[in-house]
Amino acid sequence: METVVADTCALVSLAIPKSDTGYDTASEPDPLQYLLTGCEVTVPVQVKAELRKMAGYDDVHAAAATNVLAASEHYRVTDPLDRDDTPESLPAYGLDRGETAAIVLANALGVDAVLTDEFNQLSRIHALTENATLVPTPRLLRDYARVGHMREEQARRLVETIAPHRSWGANSYVQAVLATL
Repeated sequence: METVVADTCALVSLAIPKSDTGYDTASEPDPLQYLLTGCEVTVPVQVKAELRKMAGYDDVHAAAATNVLAASEHYRVTDPLDRDDTPESLPAYGLDRGETAAIVLANALGVDAVLTDEFNQLSRIHALTENATLVPTPRLLRDYARVGHMREEQARRLVETIAPHRSWGANSYVQAVLATL
C-alpha cells in the first residue's frame, strides 16, 4: 500500500497508543508513525475539521486527535470538493462528513487504500469505494506484522491497547483479526 486516504476514526485509533499511559511508543511500535512514514497519506479537510473538534475535549480521544494534528507535516490535506472530478457537495451516503469526504477523495485520487474504522458501515463504505482496498486499523496492524514491521504479539498488544478506548471489545471484525495473530 503506497497511497492512502484516511478518515477520522482510523487516524484517532492509530494515535491512541501514544495517548494511552499504559503503552510506550518510545520502546514499542507507534502505528500512526508507521502509517505516516510508510506511505503517502491524504486527509480530507473535513477529517481535519473533525480532528480539531475532537482535540477540544479532555480525554484520550482528544489527546489522540491532537497527536494526529501535530503530525500534519507527514500527510497532505485536500478538499475533495475543490477538484474538477468530484461533486460540488458531498453526496448523501448516510455517513458522517469525514467518512463521505474520504470516499469521494479516495475515488478521485485512485489511491491504494481507504483507512477507516467505521465498523458498522464497512459494507456501505466498501460498496462506495471504487478501486481502493478498505483497510480497518486492526487489519492494518495485522498486515504490519505479516510484512515484518512488527511481531504478531506487538500487533496483538496494539489492538488490545486500542480496543477499550474505541469500544472494540465485542466487535466481531476485531475478534476475527485477533484470532489470526
